[in-house]
Amino acid sequence: MNKQMSPELKDFMEILHRYIAINKDVGFVWAFVSFEKDGTHKCIDCGEDCDKVKENASRIGAYGDLGLLRDLTNDLRDLIEDEVDEDGFVNV
Repeated sequence: MNKQMSPELKDFMEILHRYIAINKDVGFVWAFVSFEKDGTHKCIDCGEDCDKVKENASRIGAYGDLGLLRDLTNDLRDLIEDEVDEDGFVNV
């Protein structure tokens, strides 16, 4: 991903690093994905100008013990599947 982060994402990363420095035994699984239309990006599935990932405003990450992160991602998957609405949208 692009090394130039948006200011908002830089702020989030700084807050996350401060939290981890104070709270040593924590686990995080997180993602921020931002999209933009660029007029030239053609979707490989439909051939239309679909949303393109905005690189400087998108990151995915995890922090913590591997076993804890596996449990967190499994719990998150279960939560998402339980909370999806009829349009395929999740907000938990």
